[in-house]
Amino acid sequence: MQIRRASSEDIPKIISLLKSSLGESLLPKSVEFWNWKHLQNPFGESPVLLACEADEIIGVRAFLRWEYREGNQKYQALRAVDTAVHPNYQGKGLFTKLTTQLIDEVKKEGFDLIFNTPNGKSLPGYLKMGWEKWGKLPLKVKLKVPNKSEKASKTKDWEEIAGLIARLEKSPPWTEGVRTSQVPGYIHWRYRDCPIVDYQFASDGETFLMIYRLKEGKKGMELRIVDLFHHSDFGKNQRELLRNEFNQICKNSGTIWVSFSGLNYDSDILNLGLVPILDRGPLVTLRKLREDLNPKDLNWKWSLGDLELF
Repeated sequence: MQIRRASSEDIPKIISLLKSSLGESLLPKSVEFWNWKHLQNPFGESPVLLACEADEIIGVRAFLRWEYREGNQKYQALRAVDTAVHPNYQGKGLFTKLTTQLIDEVKKEGFDLIFNTPNGKSLPGYLKMGWEKWGKLPLKVKLKVPNKSEKASKTKDWEEIAGLIARLEKSPPWTEGVRTSQVPGYIHWRYRDCPIVDYQFASDGETFLMIYRLKEGKKGMELRIVDLFHHSDFGKNQRELLRNEFNQICKNSGTIWVSFSGLNYDSDILNLGLVPILDRGPLVTLRKLREDLNPKDLNWKWSLGDLELF
């Protein structure tokens, strides 16, 4: 068996392995999605390891590159994402072998930490390999009575806010703490160009940008707020504009509940009522790559957009 770094020529076989090992139930597996996620990422291409027998790929382990920032301090991070082992080779320690070898390699490349949001099945394996629980993101929810005379909201053109996005990506962070670096191209890549989710936005085109998605569930339509950006010109009048537009979006969409998961909820900006904040968001785990840095001690300001499963 050979373990080596992946190349672009391997992608069709990687997709085939993901499909045979994981199926299509959770996330779609396609060359387009893989390229967007691992090659077009503005933080850089993902380090990916493959296990091969002859010409067959029997295992894959990918870490998605990410960058966080607090003031002038940058943290080069990775997110543990796509992993799969061919059904004929499962239960033989290949997942652990690929993961630990890739950890050793990225340590030498100067990365600071790894983060992810494992499910209950995969969590024990990560904890054995040195991951630590940070905890669950807080979740704020608001129940709404759906509007009986729904009026479809007009889909907005991302080009209308291109200037605002450019300003946001050049501006210093609007809040203290460790946040995703707003490098040029990040917002478009993460939200406008995502091939599997139709993200929408509310904005005045000048000072604020709220990213959300509509998700149909068993209990009805959910409006899920995933990110909120603004800069120093965002004042009282702009907050009122945001609240008015937000309320109109909720009314037109037929939403029965609104959710805001993350560490940046501010009732002065967007008040979602009196329901207590719940400990029901994604479980975050961290793996340090530097002995002098414990990522659990950082002042994290994650948004849901940083941690949504994709």
